[in-house]
Amino acid sequence: MTRIERIAPFLEALSDDAFEDFLAAASYAASSDTIYETLSPAEKAEIDAAIARLDADEGVPYSDLKARLAAKLKAAGV
Repeated sequence: MTRIERIAPFLEALSDDAFEDFLAAASYAASSDTIYETLSPAEKAEIDAAIARLDADEGVPYSDLKARLAAKLKAAGV
C-alpha cells in the first residue's frame, strides 16, 4: 500500500473547510518563508538593532529579567 492509499481515507473523511485548513497548513509547513521575511523593513531594522545590542553585551542580565517578569506576574495576580 502506498502513502497516498494510506492517507486518502483520512483526507476524504475531512469536511471541505477542514480540508482547506489542512491544505493551507501543509502549504505553510512546506514553504521556506519565515515570519521574519514577512516583516516590513522598519520591523526588520528594529530586530536587527536589538540583536546588535545583545551581541555588544548591552542586554539585560537574566536575573534582572526574571525578577521583572516575576514582579509583573505577581502584580497581575498570576
